[in-house]
Amino acid sequence: MTAVRAERADMAADGNEITITGCSTFKEIGDRIELEWQLSGKPSLEWAEIFEMTAVSDRRGVLEWVKGGSPDVIGAAIRWFVPTSHTDDAGAEVLYRLAVANERCGLTSVQT
Repeated sequence: MTAVRAERADMAADGNEITITGCSTFKEIGDRIELEWQLSGKPSLEWAEIFEMTAVSDRRGVLEWVKGGSPDVIGAAIRWFVPTSHTDDAGAEVLYRLAVANERCGLTSVQT
């Protein structure tokens, strides 16, 4: 079994969705901030690709936000440089992308 298949099998075996367990400031540069969202587990490469490629609605605000980049999945975290004035918008976009990736990978919520 390849490493990618093994990773996917491990994630799919428990069937639990990837969730955000915390968010912190990683680095500040000028009027931009790098946010890091910690995930409940290391997602598969397929999940990460879906997360990063998910289309979102048009952004509004400062040019750096409107034309800016997208979040990156790095291990069990998501990192993203965003203008400090758009941290709430970035958080909402991360939550949307996370929900889409979970749904497309067939992951479900943990029932307590």
